[in-house]
Amino acid sequence: MKRLKIFFTKDLLFTVSFLIAIISCYFGTFSLNSIDFKVIFCLFGLMLFVKNIEKLGLLNYFAEKMIDFSATSRSLIRNIVLLSFFSSMILTNDVAILTLMPIYLTIIKKFPAMENKIAGAVLLIVAANLGSSFFPFGNPQNLFLFSYFSLSTATFFEWALILLLFSILVLLISFLFIKKRPIPKQTNLLPIINKKKMFFLSLIGLFILLGVFNVFPYFVVIPIASVLLIVYDKEMIRQVDYKLLWTFVFFFIAVGNFSQVEMISTFIKEQFTTTTHTFFGSILVSQVISNVPAAILIAPFTDQVQTLFWGVNIGGLGTIIASLANLIGFKLYKEYYPTHSKKFILQFTFINLVFLICFVLFFSFLL
Repeated sequence: MKRLKIFFTKDLLFTVSFLIAIISCYFGTFSLNSIDFKVIFCLFGLMLFVKNIEKLGLLNYFAEKMIDFSATSRSLIRNIVLLSFFSSMILTNDVAILTLMPIYLTIIKKFPAMENKIAGAVLLIVAANLGSSFFPFGNPQNLFLFSYFSLSTATFFEWALILLLFSILVLLISFLFIKKRPIPKQTNLLPIINKKKMFFLSLIGLFILLGVFNVFPYFVVIPIASVLLIVYDKEMIRQVDYKLLWTFVFFFIAVGNFSQVEMISTFIKEQFTTTTHTFFGSILVSQVISNVPAAILIAPFTDQVQTLFWGVNIGGLGTIIASLANLIGFKLYKEYYPTHSKKFILQFTFINLVFLICFVLFFSFLL
């Protein structure tokens, strides 16, 4: 009993998602179709891959390089946040966070007295969510909307460009609130990287990305890559955050079950009939069940595609569960700073709400 208590109280997000999934089974019939297995498979493969390159010393290498390019704490945070923003367009928001957050955390470990550490991590997550909105494959909700409504490429980019330009503007303004402190010159030598191991891991990483981008079937590519990584280093299988994977599974189950409730379906159908209702409604729903399930849930009940697109992408801002990518960033930060969970949640919520208000005010004029 004591072990069970520790297990469930150590990670409250996991516990809450588990309870919600259990409760939802009362309202709907559980179906495996509710679970997005691609997300689960890809997350597992990527986490296993990142753990391996972290052990190789590659993250430390990139951290040192990033420090060399930055003279102050503000420029350091700005550089990695903008890198997160632009790389997420191609890598997707999940992959950008999984790749860059460990590098950022490796950097700030070198400067214990550095201010705005949490703010930098939050901005990195925000940037990944916003940047990934520019391409159809940048995040799951856009890929779904692009396919479901058979959007033309020109139409999609017309909507996305407005979001992109305003995102850059707000991010640049946000950097002004980061304290500008000089970074001490580093005398550490760059870590020596085993080139053969790096080449092997690079091939595996490329292999995983081919699965993420649907070049090859993910259910074939990811298991093969994972087996190769486990054979390469058996210890890494223990380093994967399985609670995060189950948290995603529980959220998928809950959304699938609740969406079967006729009262909820009827309510959604009645609400999402106008541009204003669709915009604000999709943002609000995203805050509760995250933006990917929100897009899937609302799409069949509305013809307001543009405002739904803006709503679910902006809706990734706000609560910690507004985007599943937020959970990834939080869990990674918690691994490095286990005692900072409450501080992180508070700062995350505050910064995200400020961003959310800015975006809502701006896009309200475009409706």
